[in-house]
Amino acid sequence: MRTLLIAAALAACPLLACAEDDALARALALQADLIQLTDTVSPAFVAIGGGSGVIVSPEGDVLTNHHVAGGRKVGETWQIMGQGGKILTAVMVGTDEGGDISLLKIQDAGPFPFVPLGDSDKVQVGDPVVALGNPFGFSKDGSPHVTMGIVSAVHRFQGGYSDAIQTDTAINPGNSGGPLINFDGELIGINGKINFRWGNRANSGIGYAIPANQIRTFLPAFRAKGEVDHGTLKGVGLGDTPDGGRGCLIQRISSSSSAYQAGLRQGDLVLLADGREVHSAARLRGILGTFPAGSKLDLVVTRGDAKHTVSVAVESTAVAQRVAVRGGWLGVRMQPHDEGVEIASVTQDSPAAKAGVEAGDVITALESEGQRTEVKKTVDFIKVLGKLKPGAQLTLIGKRGAQEITVGVTLGEWPKLNRR
Repeated sequence: MRTLLIAAALAACPLLACAEDDALARALALQADLIQLTDTVSPAFVAIGGGSGVIVSPEGDVLTNHHVAGGRKVGETWQIMGQGGKILTAVMVGTDEGGDISLLKIQDAGPFPFVPLGDSDKVQVGDPVVALGNPFGFSKDGSPHVTMGIVSAVHRFQGGYSDAIQTDTAINPGNSGGPLINFDGELIGINGKINFRWGNRANSGIGYAIPANQIRTFLPAFRAKGEVDHGTLKGVGLGDTPDGGRGCLIQRISSSSSAYQAGLRQGDLVLLADGREVHSAARLRGILGTFPAGSKLDLVVTRGDAKHTVSVAVESTAVAQRVAVRGGWLGVRMQPHDEGVEIASVTQDSPAAKAGVEAGDVITALESEGQRTEVKKTVDFIKVLGKLKPGAQLTLIGKRGAQEITVGVTLGEWPKLNRR
């Protein structure tokens, strides 16, 4: 009956029929574009264990997440799988545990199919995107599973993912390390993190990708140093403006800091960083985190009625627990976070690693020997560790994404290689 009514309506209104034909033609054209895009980029996909990766140069450079590459060291080799189930040998070139990116290099003879890095600064909310991945390890022959969605937001500050692209494209465990691709066939980000609730580690419609431009900035450091840290301004307190306006207020600054020596002052309002607009303190932290430690960038600030440009060198965000505190060994590096202290990295086979602590966890409190300590700064964390001996029990309380976590750790002896 419904079919007869539609046919009668189309016969009575030719314009409606034309509109429907036009809509069908557009849908078929989109379908053809999607099939062609998938055929073009799929040969560059690689499966890495139960995770994903993507070839980004004809020479065989591969990008994936650090948490997919695992605890492998720079120079270590292992096998990955290309299309058709072809086994390839890859070597670790460089890794960034805090930012969750690793660069590999295929050792087999090339050239290789690849996806070029795009300009992630041009990404806009609403852009259609495609994700390639290996969800739940389903890919047995190196072929990717393909999902499609849109860009939901840009410049999301998610701790180590300091300038993330948010997408509603279906991303599940196993998609980590796979590419987020625009309809020009360019890589705009590496998928790696999702929000989840009630312990359900599956697609929630909120996924995050590390932007291509951030990765591009880190590539020279990967190749030169192997391991890299993200930038921050040490000795500087950042805050939002009291009236809720745009910009980031320098609330305090140590006179011994490199930022002060460069010319930054308390009361300065930062409007631009590296030419990018600063909306808030979180946005400035996000921009700083897209640069390797040691990089220089220009800050445009207002001071009174005048504008100034201050060139600052960013410093490493990560702080390691030092043996000088004479406490038990936990095995983490940590960095500041708006809600507490973020775990920047976890040493392989350390007490923290064995207990299940993960890079990206945000710690808000510590409990030991019946005492609870609220953690607001890295120094709060380190002071607690300094009072505890090897064998002591420590409970870490905080968040992993949107999930509340409580992790119990037995502190260990310091490895001899770490003593100095």
